Amino acid sequence: MNIDQDRMLQVVQQAFDRVAGDRRWEHASVKAKQQFEANPYMHFDGDALLVLSESGEIYRASGVYQCKAFANGLPCWHRAAARLIRRYNEISH
Repeated sequence: MNIDQDRMLQVVQQAFDRVAGDRRWEHASVKAKQQFEANPYMHFDGDALLVLSESGEIYRASGVYQCKAFANGLPCWHRAAARLIRRYNEISH
């Protein structure tokens, strides 16, 4: 994915402001930003964000998630990343 880092930083900051005080969502948002910068194995297909995770698993982030955090009712960086990329795409059009 080609991401304008300045625009993504703006999106991340807005998201971080929205979840201020919720440490789990703050952490998920920060990790998602780090993954956008470091993980070349991410692809948004218009509906879902496909992610090759550090664990070697491929996740499809589209509202239903396969990771352990989501299964336990916790925010995960996959979900945060999917939200961030949707917002990023909304402001880029």
